[in-house]
Formats: sequence, C-alpha cells, structure tokens
Amino acid sequence: MKLPFKKFQFLFVAVMIYGGSIQITISNGHPETLGLIQDSYEIFDDLVGGWEYTAQGAPEGYDKGLLLIVGQDGKYQVQVQTGAGTFVGENVTVKKNTISFSLMIEGGLVTVNLTAEGSKISGKSSSSEGDYVIEGVKSISPE
Repeated sequence: MKLPFKKFQFLFVAVMIYGGSIQITISNGHPETLGLIQDSYEIFDDLVGGWEYTAQGAPEGYDKGLLLIVGQDGKYQVQVQTGAGTFVGENVTVKKNTISFSLMIEGGLVTVNLTAEGSKISGKSSSSEGDYVIEGVKSISPE
C-alpha cells in the first residue's frame, strides 16, 4: 500500500528519532509495521501521531499543514509541515492531553497550545501577527 509522501516523511522521522519499529494504522484500518531497526517501543498517547490541521485566518502557506508529534519516556518532539516550509517545535511541554510548544517562523516567535480529544485536536497559536484558532484531525496513528 502506498502512503502519501507526507505520511511517509512522518514515519521516517519518527523511526529515525526513536530507532524503533512503529506500528501504524493505515486509513483502511489494517495495521502495518515498519521494522527498520530491531527495538520496539509501545506508544499509548493521544497526542502522538500526525494531525492534519487548519489555522483559521492565518496567512496563506501557514493556514494548513501537518503537525507531527512523537514521544517516548515523557519526552516529545514536534514538527510542523506547511506550504511555507517545515518547522521544528521548541520548548515542548505536555500535561495530560495538552501540548504547548514554540516555533520560529520568519524570525518571529509563534507559541502554540493544543488539546487532543480522541481523533481531534484544537487550540490556538499566538504571534506578533495575531492569534489563530487551530483545528485538526488525526491522520496518522501509532499503535
């Protein structure tokens, strides 16, 4: 089964960061395992995965994209892929099903606060340009 490029890119990043196999559920509901390296990690976390999101009112190129969250042993990493580029989250903090992080975009600081509820994520981003409501749905689910 072919994965869209963005989904493959997330899986590659997740496996490279954590050096393990990750089991994902493809949209048809059948689990497939990527066993690129010998270790296996179990991740049971509502935040972890890929989220297709929209940011209402954000400038073109930043108004939609793919949010990738990987985590293990209480440590999380975030990558945001937009039409304007790929950005790595910094100062990532997680409390239960809420994640906060910051991004440097075009020399400006953007703070993001999101809460996951099942297969939906929502929250807001704030920058010197303004505040934007973010809504998304999970498109990649580790199992």
